[in-house]
Amino acid sequence: MPITSVEALQLSQLLGALLSSVVDAQAQAARATVEFVESVGFEETPQGERLRNVKVRYFKKDENDERTEFEVEVPLLALVNIPSLAVRQAKLTFSYDVVTAVETPPTTTTGAAGTGLKLPIAKITGFVRRPPASTPAAERRTTAVDLEVTLEQQEMPIGIERLFDLAELGISEQPVDDGGGG
Repeated sequence: MPITSVEALQLSQLLGALLSSVVDAQAQAARATVEFVESVGFEETPQGERLRNVKVRYFKKDENDERTEFEVEVPLLALVNIPSLAVRQAKLTFSYDVVTAVETPPTTTTGAAGTGLKLPIAKITGFVRRPPASTPAAERRTTAVDLEVTLEQQEMPIGIERLFDLAELGISEQPVDDGGGG
């Protein structure tokens, strides 16, 4: 979508908007993880929510060295990768044409150091520089901000690890009772 109107922005507004976008993306990823865990990992029962389990049947030799069918019940979440992406690094690149720089009255700093320094604050306003192009400036409808984001799969949250530890205590294999009485 072409930009139809570009107004000067304070540098703090521009950086704030770009950084907020990265934070919002991280929040969306976290919500997607929660939704995945809730929809895949849990099921509603008359007794309330519980871990969704999968029963797996297989054959192996029993304690009498006879081939027997066994069954094990495992939480489904233990069998799938839980999507949990996080922004590891975000790199913003742009050129900024300053059109005004206004110094505001100094403010006194306070804090742990208690220096009481009076520091001037500059408000800088300008435009993101348009990329070089052969199109005349009056006809250009774009501006450029390059954003490079590196994502990584997060480690499993400690709460899910503990949930798996508890679920593991309840996992045991059982010989299948085929009802044949033999």
